[in-house]
Amino acid sequence: MRKHQKSLLAFLLLFIFSLSIISCEGRGKIVIEEPPNADVYINGKKVGKTPITLQLREGKYNITVATAPFVEETKKNVQVYFDKTIVLRFSPSPKGILNADSVPKGAEVYDKREFLGTTPIQVKLDPGIHEIFFQKGKLSAVRKVNIEYQKETKLFVNLEKAIVHVNVNPSDAILTIDGKKYTQFPITLELEEGIHNIVVKKNLYEDKFTLKVRKGYELNVSYELKPLQLPPVQAYGPIKFTNNGKYLVSMGKAGIYFWNINKFKPEISLWDPEDVRNFDKFINFGISNNDEFVVGIKPIRKLAYQFKDKSKRDKILIWDLKTTAILSSKLYDIETVFATFTKDNSKVVLLGKNGTIYLLNRNSGNLEEKENIGNNITAFSETKDFVVFADSIGNIYKLDKSSLNIIKEKVFSSKINAIAISKDDKYITVASNNKGKLLNATDLKLIKEKSFKENITAMAISPSDKQIAVAFGKKVVVYDKQTEKPLYAIENLPAPIVSMLFKDEEVLITASGMKTPYVGLWKKGKLLKKWVQTIE
Repeated sequence: MRKHQKSLLAFLLLFIFSLSIISCEGRGKIVIEEPPNADVYINGKKVGKTPITLQLREGKYNITVATAPFVEETKKNVQVYFDKTIVLRFSPSPKGILNADSVPKGAEVYDKREFLGTTPIQVKLDPGIHEIFFQKGKLSAVRKVNIEYQKETKLFVNLEKAIVHVNVNPSDAILTIDGKKYTQFPITLELEEGIHNIVVKKNLYEDKFTLKVRKGYELNVSYELKPLQLPPVQAYGPIKFTNNGKYLVSMGKAGIYFWNINKFKPEISLWDPEDVRNFDKFINFGISNNDEFVVGIKPIRKLAYQFKDKSKRDKILIWDLKTTAILSSKLYDIETVFATFTKDNSKVVLLGKNGTIYLLNRNSGNLEEKENIGNNITAFSETKDFVVFADSIGNIYKLDKSSLNIIKEKVFSSKINAIAISKDDKYITVASNNKGKLLNATDLKLIKEKSFKENITAMAISPSDKQIAVAFGKKVVVYDKQTEKPLYAIENLPAPIVSMLFKDEEVLITASGMKTPYVGLWKKGKLLKKWVQTIE
């Protein structure tokens, strides 16, 4: 009896189930004909092959059609309506698998705007590069992944930290992050959110950076030791620093360049708008003590055909450095080699090649002759308070920028061809042929002298007054000022050096003249390179 009751119950259940399949009440139709002989899946469950007609209850369904493993197409959230027929067309394409997970788990995962699910998740995607977005509350991250056909790509994100992939070239450099050293590269690090202090070092080349990261970031950071490109090949001397020390100033094909010495980038360029093709080059320039004005000397030679008078003449240009506007641009029947401003900036001091000293009113442009020393001027240098220049028979002169008084001292019996002044204005070095002398800057009296085997073309004194750089044409030797012993040498330069500056006790900047333009930066005698940081 019990057996009979159970059989009857099973029959009734089967009959009811059959009626539910056959009945069309509350149902709609999905028709899929192409591609032929393809597997059809409803919400991940296989229901047959194409061509196929499906009767489904009203609602939303994910429908997948596959012609081969990993060759498929899925239409998500297909809406089925009561008593309606929908014809769907599929174009299956190759797929790969993305297997994504995160910390914390349960993060929402999107491919662009398409919601894929929550972590951990495994989903099929088209081959190629995808930007996958993760979000869990206020935490979020974006990752780029390359999906390959028939292959599984694993992607893990830590939404609570930043992932930083670091590479350093050369690979034997030392990287320090927040005081912790790393010597093996490439390396992947997990960093807390915030700013991290980084030092990268290889022998004498060292640089410091900061890296700001957020939770969920993934960064590729590389540090590469590269030769500097400051200034360009067309730059030449004399070279100077602005008085605030922010810019290295040189001349070049386009005019007068102001280089940010810390960023190693050109930031300001002054030029002559009346000579846009730069037929005539600047030969010297001066900067006011407050870094507000710049004066440039531009001999007019190639453009002399524009003027009835074919005699040699100089164009003197004055700029407002803050706006780079030209305040004055006039031609004068003079040949000058040096320009600077008086202490109050009201006048420009010009040194004529033949020994004439001129004063140019900055506002009116009127030029007057102060005096003539009677000999050609061969070398010059300056500080904020005075100008030092020399002549062709060995005399040295000191001109006070405030009073415009001049004192004179006989130092050599022949032409003086190089002058340098210490940063504290206490000492002056001068050179004639192969002999160098150290003078007291106050009264120009001799302190000591030294002979060399080669003729001197330029000199410089380091900021601490401990080193003296001496150029012998295409060679530079840096000496200990007290012991007079050589510390290092820079040899086989591409052009004779006519101007030098110390940036600090380690970095020396050398410059050649206009005919063979070249500027080099040297750290302890080695061509300076800089660590460059790039972030992706």
